[in-house]
Amino acid sequence: EYRFLDSHSLKDLPSNPLAMSASNKAFAPNSLHRRLLSDIAEIQQDPYPNVHLHVDEQDFRKACLILSTEAYGPLHLFIEFGNDYPLYAPQVSIQSEIVHPNIYGDYICASILNTVEGWTPAYTLKGVLIQLLSFFASESLEQDHGGGVVDLRDFRSAQKAGEDWRFGKNCKAHEHFCETCGYGPDWTPAPLAKRSNTAAKVSAATVSRLLALPDEVVLLMLEEMPTKDVLALADALPFVKRTVHSYDFIRTRELQCFCLKKSYMDAKLGIGISVTGGNKPVLRSEFDLLSQEAFFQHDVRRSVQGVAFDKWLPLPINRRHWRGAKSTAVACLRGVHSHAGIRSNEPGDVDVLYSLMNNVVVQFCADAEKGFRHSDKRSTLNHVSEKAVEAYFACFHLLLCMATENTEIIKAANKMVKRFLTGPHTKKQFPDLGHLLVAALISDDGLTEPLIFQIIKEAILRNVVWMLDSKGADMAELAYLEPTAISEYRLAKTFEASRTSYRLLMFLKLFSSSARQPGKSLVNLRETLFDSHGAPPPGVPAVMARRIREVRAIDGFPGFLRAMGIIQIPSKTQFTAFLRRTVADSMEAGYSVMPLSQSKLYMIRKVRERDVEVAQGVSITEAMITWYNRGEKWYWNGWNGRPTFFPGRLTSSTAVHRNDRSRGGRGGRIG
Repeated sequence: EYRFLDSHSLKDLPSNPLAMSASNKAFAPNSLHRRLLSDIAEIQQDPYPNVHLHVDEQDFRKACLILSTEAYGPLHLFIEFGNDYPLYAPQVSIQSEIVHPNIYGDYICASILNTVEGWTPAYTLKGVLIQLLSFFASESLEQDHGGGVVDLRDFRSAQKAGEDWRFGKNCKAHEHFCETCGYGPDWTPAPLAKRSNTAAKVSAATVSRLLALPDEVVLLMLEEMPTKDVLALADALPFVKRTVHSYDFIRTRELQCFCLKKSYMDAKLGIGISVTGGNKPVLRSEFDLLSQEAFFQHDVRRSVQGVAFDKWLPLPINRRHWRGAKSTAVACLRGVHSHAGIRSNEPGDVDVLYSLMNNVVVQFCADAEKGFRHSDKRSTLNHVSEKAVEAYFACFHLLLCMATENTEIIKAANKMVKRFLTGPHTKKQFPDLGHLLVAALISDDGLTEPLIFQIIKEAILRNVVWMLDSKGADMAELAYLEPTAISEYRLAKTFEASRTSYRLLMFLKLFSSSARQPGKSLVNLRETLFDSHGAPPPGVPAVMARRIREVRAIDGFPGFLRAMGIIQIPSKTQFTAFLRRTVADSMEAGYSVMPLSQSKLYMIRKVRERDVEVAQGVSITEAMITWYNRGEKWYWNGWNGRPTFFPGRLTSSTAVHRNDRSRGGRGGRIG
């Protein structure tokens, strides 16, 4: 009989099929079977108001659902779970006849039930039933495909005026009888048994005996309790609260596969990874924990939010989990490296982690920009930053585990840092500076100031062409090399031209510095993360959130340099000279070309900066004035005759003039 289930019933079921047999899918349904039973047990042990589930005693995959609603009264629905639940939504039909814009006979038109995008295996049965209750209890309903929002009260009134009102004055549901669950016109819910306030009735002697128990025994007792009961008990008994916090109890409960709901103690957990970008592969992850079994046995290829991925990579989590997942991690890193076609060839394929950690910050930077522009979005910046920090540390934990067990990885990181410092450090040798920052985390010296300073210089150099060309910030006037010792215009506009790029670099430095704490060896860092199950050290997320907002407020090179950890800030004279020099250095490195004479560039600059000084050799001729009046003068009005600053091109193929776009520069690249 499956009508009433408890945790002991679940423990009697077969264990992880992967451990039982190598025949894989022959045993796969057992885990799905257990997941369904667990979902049923949850809703029966902890009922939700106005939701009444009656499981068929002869077939636990069939159930009656009664929803108590104010508008329609009690509604009867029938649920049938397929053998592939929760990979696919259960089939739900309604037997009560009601007036509703999304009900067609017994068919319920709801995205959660009928579309791939609307369903995720992360949904529990209880969550689905609550959503169905909300579906029928709401007074308005948002329609897909541009249907707008329907006011259900107006809809029912219109239907009542246009046809015979069959359900009576109060719009109650059509009469339906069910022999299985006893539903009928006079159905009323059975009173819920009141749960006693256990904590309030605990005697002093009982508390005294609990205090004498070892922490391990208390934790075993808490494991048998629902999370909300654990929190209630912790509020009532201070020593329980200390135990819960000391052992990171709540967090460890959340470390489970979103599909099969198996914990890290019972399954190998990891993350799905998507590979895009072709010749320049981009590795991304939503960092939703997924078990090896769910990926390989049940072909789960979408995150909780429906984002597709191609590969799977296990995470260390704790020492026991890492011992079981180590060999799988090595194989999976090799598989991702091959699938993505990554051109570099770091020992242990850790360049996969370099790319993944770099893209965590790139994606965060993009999400943070959206968060600041649209502060009313559901995903707040604090949420975005917290998720990004956890994702970064999860990857860093795996990198530490790989590096501390394979010294060749550390040697290669040292060699990479040394090569960059000694030069040359062009795009050919170092295509992505973000990868270098990550590699430095496991180098012997870590993130030193000389390394950071060289990265800054190279980033500014690589940004020159994007600063000048209309494909980027469209500030060709900065190619004019003014003779002034201090150019406030150049100092301000150079930063403005690549603001997003410099902000990304600051975020990369911030994340990196938070991960590689000074005075700690790689082994110490690894062990600390093992103790916290891969979570950032206490206080780090809060500090990061504050510093992220500080970074967002930086609007010039002095603040940028301080955020990057540069102690001796160059003077305005020194930095103006440096920025001027990067224009010529960019062309020498082959990053850009100079398509216009200094005289023409002076005329362009003069329009933007009226009091700019004339450099030696600049000559304004009649031909120059004619060139300006016939073309350049009308540049902002759509004239498309300005040549490109990119090497090997005649014109900028995607010229976008400044009256059509922001001058904030290109986004999200420092490489």
